[in-house]
Amino acid sequence: MARRQSGGRTQAAVFLGVSVFAAAVAAVVIYYVVQGYQRDLLTAQAPEETIEVMVAGVDLHPGRTIVQADLSVKQLPPDYVPDSVLRQPEQVIGRVPRERVLKGDLIRDERLADAEAGVGLNAIIPRGMRAIAIAINGSSAVSGFINPGNYVDVLATVPSMDRENGVETVTLLQAVTVLAVNNRLGGGQTTSAERARPSVTLAVTPEQAEKLTHAANSGSITLSLRTDIDVTHVTTHGAMASELLGADKEQRMTVSEWRERIVKQQDGTLIIIKGPTVRTESSKPAGR
Repeated sequence: MARRQSGGRTQAAVFLGVSVFAAAVAAVVIYYVVQGYQRDLLTAQAPEETIEVMVAGVDLHPGRTIVQADLSVKQLPPDYVPDSVLRQPEQVIGRVPRERVLKGDLIRDERLADAEAGVGLNAIIPRGMRAIAIAINGSSAVSGFINPGNYVDVLATVPSMDRENGVETVTLLQAVTVLAVNNRLGGGQTTSAERARPSVTLAVTPEQAEKLTHAANSGSITLSLRTDIDVTHVTTHGAMASELLGADKEQRMTVSEWRERIVKQQDGTLIIIKGPTVRTESSKPAGR
């Protein structure tokens, strides 16, 4: 009987020991789980890491030097900030925007002219381009709605090489950037003086500058306004007076076809061709 009691006590002691050990293990596991949840909660409650970036405090216009009052500071998470965004005021103050920057926009380096590019119009001329001003009448300036930063097509009306057609109008340049209207590089409203006779400054290549100057001296220039998102080049054929008078475009001779050509035969006879007309003449002096 005593042996049975001794065995039962041993089993009870073992069971108790195992239970205590399991409880200790469970307590340790619960402790670490609770600690993990607390760390996650503290991480979630901690303020998100941010950095300071420069934004436009007002609308910034091309050609106008940026001053301290034009800037504002914004806090953003680093993952949302492109590398080209400027973060310090000294990186921005004194520089000139290449394009219009709206209030609240991030100020990126590529939107500003080079620091050594100067100020005013000189600073916003793209590399390799030239600024050329042309004087146009009010009706040719789309009733005063052309503003710096717009895109325009340049139409030239010049004497036609085919004299019978009088003058010809062609699209000389397409999707040209307007740098300035009179002395206005950006912002402000079009004045009545600008509407009456504006001087529009365009950004063109050296070759385009030559063509534009020649066209302006030979005839008249008209600007056709485009949307700011449409810079597609299209093929045009020009317009002549004969078309306006109802001539069939399919039957209209090109300039080269109307140009007089002279073919000399072996016997000295000259064949003169001009358009559909062909005539012959003798190159020998009369009376011989």
